[in-house]
Amino acid sequence: MSITTKEKAVKQIIAVFREYGYEGTSLSLLSKATGLGRSSLYHHFPKGKEDMAAAALEAVLVSFDTMVFTPLRQKKQTPFQRLNTCAKGLSLFYANGERSCLINIFSVGAAGKLFQVPLEESTLAMINMFSNLAKEAGIPGKIARHRAEELVISIQGALVLSRTLHSKSLFNRLVKELPGRFLEVD
Repeated sequence: MSITTKEKAVKQIIAVFREYGYEGTSLSLLSKATGLGRSSLYHHFPKGKEDMAAAALEAVLVSFDTMVFTPLRQKKQTPFQRLNTCAKGLSLFYANGERSCLINIFSVGAAGKLFQVPLEESTLAMINMFSNLAKEAGIPGKIARHRAEELVISIQGALVLSRTLHSKSLFNRLVKELPGRFLEVD
């Protein structure tokens, strides 16, 4: 499998895990989605579903870093400008609230045990990035950390509500209001 073919396969694998979860995803579904036979899948992912999930999680985390974290690192912009760009990245990454969070999906059942370390690390990284940005904006450390945790809770909650209520408006409202609410100085 060439690099581009493997990248395409991983994109399809991500879509299957997002739709069916780790437990509900079968090799048949993965084979059908990628167009690769089981033997080809096992050739490139020797541990089967576990290796495919690991590749999916890694690809999602890289994409999230690029779309969401990179804007937060742009020191030439104000914290408000950076968070505004980050919010746009969140909107694109989660398709305005229609796309499930793979971190959320992989946090339960067998996947939760398999991927506990990278899930914890990525969640803490998100909290730390938002907390550091709040501190740069002049919000005291303890309050900045609390706001960062609340923001991650809000993002995850908005994703769940948007999908279960079949409405992008909840997630879009969160994204729109995010910079002003998060960086508001009391």
